[in-house]
Amino acid sequence: MNHFLLFVLCFSSVELLIRSNYITLTSSIIKVSKKAINIILNKNISDQWKEKIIPKYSLQIMKNSLQILLILFFIFFIFVLIDYFLSGFLAFTLSWNGIIEYLLIALSYAYIRKLIIK
Repeated sequence: MNHFLLFVLCFSSVELLIRSNYITLTSSIIKVSKKAINIILNKNISDQWKEKIIPKYSLQIMKNSLQILLILFFIFFIFVLIDYFLSGFLAFTLSWNGIIEYLLIALSYAYIRKLIIK
């Protein structure tokens, strides 16, 4: 039963990450961070302009970070909820066998999904 539930949770976790634009959120954080660093290090930009733009960049980074955190918490909540009903599931998932199985299933599903949906 643990293996079947882990299989289903792998599919749903990968789908949730894909449909929630997790990769886009992560790349957006990186881009905005690079912009902020470039503005801070640029001597030609006035301090007044920096005072206006840096808080906007900070809020955008914080918003995207919170979205990523909520996605990860939701996935973790599903695992904890299943462990509540099926005792020992979380222990199985966090064991070496569970981690390796989860990674293999999730990566295989993501690869096959990418091949099918081009």
